[in-house]
Amino acid sequence: MKTQINLSQILQGGLAALVAWLFKTVNELQQMAVVYQVQIDKLEQVVVDLALREKELNSAITEILIKLGG
Repeated sequence: MKTQINLSQILQGGLAALVAWLFKTVNELQQMAVVYQVQIDKLEQVVVDLALREKELNSAITEILIKLGG
């Protein structure tokens, strides 16, 4: 019995494998995007906290300079 290679079946199999890989890759990228967004949100909060701390320090330094100058 001779085995016949059906080019259409080979192409369909290859296409199915490619589509599966693409879905897997997109899913992984979506998960990474979620992780990065959480990290960005945390960093934004750190920046806000640092800005508030800087404002407090500037206020304290201004008070000290006023007391020293007065």
